[in-house]
Amino acid sequence: IDSPGGSVDGIESLAQAIYKARQEKPIVAFADGMMASAAYWLGSAASEVYISGETTQVGSIGVVATHLDLSERAKKEGIQVNEIVAGKYKRMASPFKPLSEEGRAYIQGQVDSIYKTFVETIALHRNVSVDTVLSQMADGKLFIGSQTIQNGLVDGVQSLPKLLKTERKQIMNQLEIKEKHGDAYSAIIAEGRIQGR
Repeated sequence: IDSPGGSVDGIESLAQAIYKARQEKPIVAFADGMMASAAYWLGSAASEVYISGETTQVGSIGVVATHLDLSERAKKEGIQVNEIVAGKYKRMASPFKPLSEEGRAYIQGQVDSIYKTFVETIALHRNVSVDTVLSQMADGKLFIGSQTIQNGLVDGVQSLPKLLKTERKQIMNQLEIKEKHGDAYSAIIAEGRIQGR
């Protein structure tokens, strides 16, 4: 992973798929450069999380929403926008008017809801309490190198080649299989005879 994050759309379901898959086989996330915000949401779902070195940045756990006020620009260009809406909160934060306190509170409620889900998910993925996530990880900071380990976001520093290195599997000859796994050996022989006919 080398990403500053991005949109929340689809992130929850993808992280759930990664987390579920780790119950079946080990999944390792590796960050080289940056693993922030939504990218960390995904990375944290792995069985283990590693960084490449002391300059790797991890964190930025938080949520941001932006309200763009285009009302003055539209006014200067001689554009008058009239929005016809139904429903109290429809277009509560329209970009064609200044953000009201009620509109700000509405957006803040949405941001807080997503943040709560983000924090609870990190706690599940990293097997720590919500309080630990809030106090050590999720204040929006980017942590660098060993700070990421100290704050519990990652498990250590590792090189990608070392993570990708696999152990050589032991190859057994027919006699060893028969001695160590007699039932399996018999089943394999029987299957071979049936198919050989």
